[in-house]
Amino acid sequence: MNSIWEVIDKAETGQYMEERDFDLNVVAKLCRDLVKEYGIKFDPAQIITSDDSMVDNVFEAGLRLALEAGIFCIDTKRIIRFDERDLREGTSSAPTSLIIGQGKDSRILYARGVEDERDPIICGGQAGAAIPEEWYLPMALSFMKEPLVDMINNGGLAVVEGRKVKTNTPLEIQATRRELRMLREAADRAGRPGIHLLAGESSVSALGDLAIASDKYMRTSDAHLVALLNELKTDNQRISKVVNFTEYGAHNVTLVDPIIGGYAGGPEGVAVCFIASFLLGRVMYGSEYHVIHPIHFRYMSTSAVECMWNLNIVGQAMSRNAPYILMGDVWTSAGAGSEMVFYEIAANTITNVVTGSHPLGCSATNGKYPHASGLETRFMAEVALETARSGLKRENANEMVVKLASLYKDRQAKPDIGKPFPELYDMARVVPKPEWNATYLKMKREIAEMTGLDL
Repeated sequence: MNSIWEVIDKAETGQYMEERDFDLNVVAKLCRDLVKEYGIKFDPAQIITSDDSMVDNVFEAGLRLALEAGIFCIDTKRIIRFDERDLREGTSSAPTSLIIGQGKDSRILYARGVEDERDPIICGGQAGAAIPEEWYLPMALSFMKEPLVDMINNGGLAVVEGRKVKTNTPLEIQATRRELRMLREAADRAGRPGIHLLAGESSVSALGDLAIASDKYMRTSDAHLVALLNELKTDNQRISKVVNFTEYGAHNVTLVDPIIGGYAGGPEGVAVCFIASFLLGRVMYGSEYHVIHPIHFRYMSTSAVECMWNLNIVGQAMSRNAPYILMGDVWTSAGAGSEMVFYEIAANTITNVVTGSHPLGCSATNGKYPHASGLETRFMAEVALETARSGLKRENANEMVVKLASLYKDRQAKPDIGKPFPELYDMARVVPKPEWNATYLKMKREIAEMTGLDL
């Protein structure tokens, strides 16, 4: 597999192209042509597909896209390309299991199979959200206190001591370090000092990542996200993040979030783009695990039907052909404090677990508002564990998910955004308020009866 030094060289010496030409004449054209050639078709009645031949076709089309398109470096306007041997070496060398965290809080994060009956690893937190500084510690603690949560991916800080954080400024250093300090304090207070953190969300540029490469902040048992920019792009900031953490020793994690309705086209083209992104992300970034995050052009949320179909087919395609460790995002339109959020969580989580991913969430309101807490993540964990332990098959899972989606999909344009964290939790004791706990119990009973899952 190419070293990071070869990647840096390719970013300076690859084929020159204008960005718009890459978007339109490479990504858009190839995705459109490959979807047609391989006969890939989205069916809203089959959110979870049992068609293995289409699953494998998605993988083969994605491999073709990776080989023919490569990755565009925005800063140099060069295309970084890899041959099939590079991509195959990336896959053969990718870890199928990792020890994450430390001591009694360590876990084995592994590549899940389709219909895998092993317990998934549960990642809690409102990933991608801008969380008020004064709420950050108790909100993080609400996730850490949940015994079913194995690892944490909480949001970042957009304002520090009343100052708006701007990218690539001293405040980015302050925000990223403060985020890690509060996560460490929350872990200590929860009695889980070694819990694995997927963190550094306050860092947009490489500056924040550089500032936390220390055991005081991010340990080598922790991880950070390195995004593949939309679609099939990178830049010097992303490559700098990789260089820093590769040498420091923490885990690189590929974040892929193509847009349904963007340059890759509809859900079919986005699925092909996902496969290419994971294959290229592995050889570009040396990533050890990967996050699936399809974005709906209208709703954003991963609980949209088109997005769950992507989570399903991409998870299965990778599991069958390139067993990478995958985390499937659970991003809901509704917020904590609502009833709607439970339908979205259940559908999204069942889809992830049955089709080869570990669930990561819940980022309620798509991370737009800090309307999230540990309680709905407890529900996500309960659904995930029961889905796996019950041996749920794809056909039955699809029936459940289609039924659950019918209860919220028409409301995603105007969802119930719920309530902010302090209205849901006792801030001093960091426990759910009685009203929020009652809603959780009510919805757990309702969804258990509806699906037949023993919650």
